[in-house]
Amino acid sequence: MARMTGNGLAIRMATPFHKNTQLKISKKFFMKTTVKNQVTENNSITVFRYRMKDLERKIHEEHEKIKKEIVIPLAKDLADMQPNRPEPECENDVYTGVINGHYSKLIMTAKKETQSEIETYHILADNEEASKKLIVLESELEKKQTDHRLKKRELENCDNTLKKKAQRYKWIRLILFFLVLVDTLISGTALQAMGYPLITSYILGLAIGIGIFFTAEYLPEIIAKGKNPWQKRLIALSVFSALFVVFYVLGIFRTTTFSGTQVFGSGVGPFYFACLNLFFTAVATLVVYFAGLSRNEKKIWDKYRITEEEALKLKSEVDALDKEITEVRKRRAESELARKQIQIYADDIQELIQRLYEESQKTFYSTNLIHRSDSKTPKCFEAPIPTLPIFYKSIL
Repeated sequence: MARMTGNGLAIRMATPFHKNTQLKISKKFFMKTTVKNQVTENNSITVFRYRMKDLERKIHEEHEKIKKEIVIPLAKDLADMQPNRPEPECENDVYTGVINGHYSKLIMTAKKETQSEIETYHILADNEEASKKLIVLESELEKKQTDHRLKKRELENCDNTLKKKAQRYKWIRLILFFLVLVDTLISGTALQAMGYPLITSYILGLAIGIGIFFTAEYLPEIIAKGKNPWQKRLIALSVFSALFVVFYVLGIFRTTTFSGTQVFGSGVGPFYFACLNLFFTAVATLVVYFAGLSRNEKKIWDKYRITEEEALKLKSEVDALDKEITEVRKRRAESELARKQIQIYADDIQELIQRLYEESQKTFYSTNLIHRSDSKTPKCFEAPIPTLPIFYKSIL
């Protein structure tokens, strides 16, 4: 939380509107006190107390100097006078004003060092800035919550009966990927035999496999565009015929060497490759047709999935705004607490100087009485010791 640098310390304090704002306080540091619960070692409370060590040392040094150089000599000098001073019947102390003046100066020094009055304005400014930001965030949060509530209601009205079927189809699609992999290996090996480099061969083979995959994915929808069974059969026959021609041409390239244009005589011709690719396409198409979603089902499922994604996005935005609002309030509270600690410390310093002043006054009384020749106690010694002017009157 803090790091000592010589006689001073740079303290990082989080504020509501500037997260990384630094408040530099010279010659100040936090004293940390840890209070441990006696029941368990892990339960402990850490208390941070604000303190200006150099200022306290300066006050005590000045106090001792005032006593030694002013209070005691003044008390002795007044007691040695004839008649002794203060007079026994003196009710108003007019002799110790110089002591009061020195401690009043000490009060002003402490005021300049602590600068506690400005912390009140800092607290008000920070609270005002945080309040403005909270108004904006809370307004935005309310809007997002409304949008999220409406989107959840829309999601509840969506048809989610296809959810299990869509999830099952995700696993069934692994069959399609397996077919793509098999075709990639077969096509890649054939292309490599033609003289193509290894990487190029398998890239081309993968492209052919991906083509089979997408053809199988959308072929049932293409066939379903037919208005009657005969049109659907005609579309299917046309598509498979076109695919056979394409696969046959690819088969010719597969079975032709790269150096010459002769076909292998081992019985493996383009017809074989065309039938093999057509078989993979047919199997993949049947898998999609029986296990996949129809065109209408895809529309229904896409609507549900998109609505669900929008609802989740709105939920994450609501959570983010909630978190940001909490952070703003936390930083405001931490900033206010840190500044109040300065104000409380200023009040403690005032109390300290008052007590030291009272100690000096009592030292003056006792020293004067010891050295008086009349052995009498002035009436003014019985009066309450006056209160020094304070520089900080209220704590928010």
